[in-house]
Amino acid sequence: MAAASTTMRNVLVDYVRARLAEKRGRDWTRVSIEGGSEPEGMTFSLAQVLDVHQALQRLSELDARKARVVEMRFFGGMEFEEIAEALNISLITAKRDWQFSRAWLYDSLTS
Repeated sequence: MAAASTTMRNVLVDYVRARLAEKRGRDWTRVSIEGGSEPEGMTFSLAQVLDVHQALQRLSELDARKARVVEMRFFGGMEFEEIAEALNISLITAKRDWQFSRAWLYDSLTS
């Protein structure tokens, strides 16, 4: 599942880039992202998916593990227990990394 998270992220980002290249920035397509405890029907524009990808790259430079937690949770739909096991960290550490990363990404994407 951990490897699938990375693959899913790459596939999604490649798809978004191709769609944006075709449309040249007009008539944005909405992509629905559903998962875990997040609100149902959460949608992002294609450009926002690229923004998240770029923000994750910046987070990875600061703390690769935290970026990996986000990737597994957001793109892979993994539960915290699965993430903790895959990264060989405690459950509480996985949850704290997720909480920190969400706040960091929110700040990064809204400023």
